[in-house]
Amino acid sequence: MKICVASNSNGGLEDTVSMQFGRCPTFTVVEIEGNSIKNVYVIPNPGASAASGAGMLAGQAVVNEGCEVAIAGAIGPNSAQVLTMGGVKMYTSPAVKVRDAINMYIQGELPLAQSSGGPGMGGMGPGGGMGRGMGRGRGRGMGRGYGRGGW
Repeated sequence: MKICVASNSNGGLEDTVSMQFGRCPTFTVVEIEGNSIKNVYVIPNPGASAASGAGMLAGQAVVNEGCEVAIAGAIGPNSAQVLTMGGVKMYTSPAVKVRDAINMYIQGELPLAQSSGGPGMGGMGPGGGMGRGMGRGRGRGMGRGYGRGGW
């Protein structure tokens, strides 16, 4: 299994987990078998210096690398969308060494990531849709629309 960890500087097991996924400088890719680390290598993050679309570039690099898991302090909505479509599971980690984050993942101690976004960025939950009201022009219905939810 390949695990991608957003890294703060040059990457590697002794580097620390970056709190930003899309704009971290490097990704440390760790291959594990069972509970053992088998291989470690570092790839540059193409989104680190991108003028725009950093999250999508970063997410696509991880998907292209064949990683099944991504770990970072926070994963933004654009990265999360690409990772989800690529079948990559996302987890959040505190700012610890990459080696410690991998061990925490192996032990089941890292929480699943939730896409981070500011106010008005929209959500993934049920929206406040208008529904298909059954009245004489005044029905509001009980909409089950999955709206953008940015309230």
